[in-house]
Amino acid sequence: MSTLFRDARLADGRICDVRIESGTITDVGDADGDAGDRVIDADERLLLPGAIDAHVHFREPGHSQKETWRTGSQSAAAGGVTTVVDQPNTTPPTVTGSAFDEKASLAADSHVDYGVNGGVTRDWDPDSLFDRPLFALGEVFLADSTGDMGIDAELFAEAVERAGEADVVVTVHAEDADLFDEAARERDAGGVGRGAGP
Repeated sequence: MSTLFRDARLADGRICDVRIESGTITDVGDADGDAGDRVIDADERLLLPGAIDAHVHFREPGHSQKETWRTGSQSAAAGGVTTVVDQPNTTPPTVTGSAFDEKASLAADSHVDYGVNGGVTRDWDPDSLFDRPLFALGEVFLADSTGDMGIDAELFAEAVERAGEADVVVTVHAEDADLFDEAARERDAGGVGRGAGP
């Protein structure tokens, strides 16, 4: 069964019909309705494909009081996001096959399509991690941020090499802790956004 959107407004301003079959756009223009079509009158409303958010932090497992796969994906869907990719800095971090499996079982509650990234720490297990359907290796943290996942240049080079061998994309949280302005920790948070000096 296909869905036919009548008189939809496209991003370029055109008003036309759009047919979708099994999640794929198959016709854009003036379309004749088939007997099996589900017809939706778009009434010249804007019709856009679902967005992809390749960087979400659903915080589950470990911190479900902040966000869960269910609540995060509901919010994504409400905003027109139909695919999300979760980052590895949860508790436990997604750095082993078993941690990936735990997160994947929680992700089954997702209301949208999803991917799960793997991460790198001193105790990561690349053999078991690369045996899972990773979306990417990353964020790979080059300094500590949320979670204790900052790694040194030597481990980073090893991780990139291992990911290359496994044909896995690497994304990087590119920071140099040596360049952090420690004085920033002393700033009054009330001055943020009001021209407060360094």
